Amino acid sequence: MLKRKFAQGFLSAVLFGSTLLGFGPSAAANIEVTTPPTQVYDQACHGKHHFQEMMRELVEQKIITQEQADQWVKFRSSKMAERKAEREKIKNMSPEERRAYWQKERPKRLDEVVKEGIITKEQAEQIKELWSKKCKQQ
Repeated sequence: MLKRKFAQGFLSAVLFGSTLLGFGPSAAANIEVTTPPTQVYDQACHGKHHFQEMMRELVEQKIITQEQADQWVKFRSSKMAERKAEREKIKNMSPEERRAYWQKERPKRLDEVVKEGIITKEQAEQIKELWSKKCKQQ
């Protein structure tokens, strides 16, 4: 009798677990992912999570070389402390203020890359054009 109860409990646990696992992924797939209100993406639509993808795309489209992409990544890494301080500075701004701030400041970042000699002004213009097209698609 003890074995029977154990078997029933085990079988119930297995059925419950398989049902939960069966429905879990489909339920998760139906969840809508939204951008947190504190994370405002700028006009160029190139948040930090997309930087590597952006570099890969620029190289594939032959806008920049792989060497330039590597230099840009290195330059960006050297600016991380400044970027962190900047994020702290804008943390208490309203979403509208942050959006206005980034629209003003982000183009300056591309200018910094030009000033460092990593890319040319012509390449920067091509990149701005590409970003503009991507933003309009979204």
